[in-house]
Amino acid sequence: MNPLQQLYLQAIIKHQEQEKVKQEEQVLKQNNEIQKQQQLLSLMSYQTNNLIEKKAWSLIDIQNRVTQYFQQQVLRKQVVRINNCIDYHLPYFLNVLGNLIIHGLDQIQGETEQIAILKTSFIAQPIQITMSSSLFQTLSLLLRSQLVQYDKGTQYLSKFLIFRDDFCDIFFNTLYQYSISSNQQVSQQLSFAQLNSMIKKQPEDIWGTFIFKLLSQQQQKLDKDQFLVQFNQYTVYMNNFFKKSNLIFDVVENSVKQTAQIHNDSIFQEYLLIMGSFKATTQDFLKKATSVYFDEQNDEIDLNEFNIRTQRIHKQMNCSILYILPMLLQIESHMIDLIQQDRYNENVQVKNSSNYYLKMIERLKNKCVYNGEDECNCKKCQCIRRNRNSAKESQRKKREALEKIGPLQDAYEELQKKIKVIENENETLRQLLTDLFKHPTVSQLSPEFIEPLTKVIQDTDPVQHSSSYEC
Repeated sequence: MNPLQQLYLQAIIKHQEQEKVKQEEQVLKQNNEIQKQQQLLSLMSYQTNNLIEKKAWSLIDIQNRVTQYFQQQVLRKQVVRINNCIDYHLPYFLNVLGNLIIHGLDQIQGETEQIAILKTSFIAQPIQITMSSSLFQTLSLLLRSQLVQYDKGTQYLSKFLIFRDDFCDIFFNTLYQYSISSNQQVSQQLSFAQLNSMIKKQPEDIWGTFIFKLLSQQQQKLDKDQFLVQFNQYTVYMNNFFKKSNLIFDVVENSVKQTAQIHNDSIFQEYLLIMGSFKATTQDFLKKATSVYFDEQNDEIDLNEFNIRTQRIHKQMNCSILYILPMLLQIESHMIDLIQQDRYNENVQVKNSSNYYLKMIERLKNKCVYNGEDECNCKKCQCIRRNRNSAKESQRKKREALEKIGPLQDAYEELQKKIKVIENENETLRQLLTDLFKHPTVSQLSPEFIEPLTKVIQDTDPVQHSSSYEC
């Protein structure tokens, strides 16, 4: 077990022990906050005119009745037909949600004046619409079930990230805020303003705030143990997202089959970059993050410090690995907006490069994010580990062989040097004898003397000597 695994297991054990204490503290803190707010509300004076007296239902009461209506539609599998009554520029998915909620208000019986006021307010300022947890989950289920008839873009919402059953709770639990109604009811609400800010990325640090709340579970501080546990869970969610069918993949696949007239290379390229970055850098990011976010002096960090250090890590690694979830939400929203705005004319022939993107996505889908780490037991990681172990064994044997032949190598090099010296001496002697036989006096000597010397010269030929050594 490597040090990172040991650290991770220790973090899980410690996190489980601290989680109970933190939950109790959080409940106590929330109760105290609610009591303070209720005391403050009780001290405030309200004008007791007829309009106020008629407002018997709180916002959460109305939301519950709207939720019940849509739950019945889901159970009966009845299609909800809506028309656009919002003249306000919003991302397409928020426009559909707003029209659904307004349609739900029209189905409520009783308190007609109060509901009419609320409906008028929503139509004029839909950005102020908020949703309770049950209402948001019910609307997500309605859209996933394709039980909404609005226009041609509605079908794509069934795979939209924020409405998926494995992500709708994550977005709500990370983005909700507490709301107190006029009758002092406290509820958790997800607002259109928050979701719109996530799409526009305004303010600039909203994605960092979102990820901090996700990892810290809405706490003010994030410690090392909690970071390791929550980042591992975050990795699992994103890994499953890329493995399963999703909105971008379906559009690319349909484009290849020529059943969708959308070929947006910029969105496909961005999706590939996000997917490739996640697959390639997640484990490297985790190793770097544990040392950058936390040190011996800082066991925990707040939101401001988290954003500063996240930007530092992303800059060093030339990626935005931690912002993958909000980035995917943004590009999926942009794609649906393009489809809904009908920017792609079906009569215009466009170059279809979707097959390339489909092949690249399929290739990346087969790449495991753990890249052979012991945390994963998939076939891909097992194969990578076997190859790594085989390479390590091969390197070990090579080192051992080099250690054994080291002295022989030194002796061989020394012998080569001696051979070079002898060859040089032989060459000098051969040249002297050749010059000697060219002298007129020596050439007239007895053949009995010349023949042995000629044989000596032939025997000392460099080519023959080298060949005999090599053999």
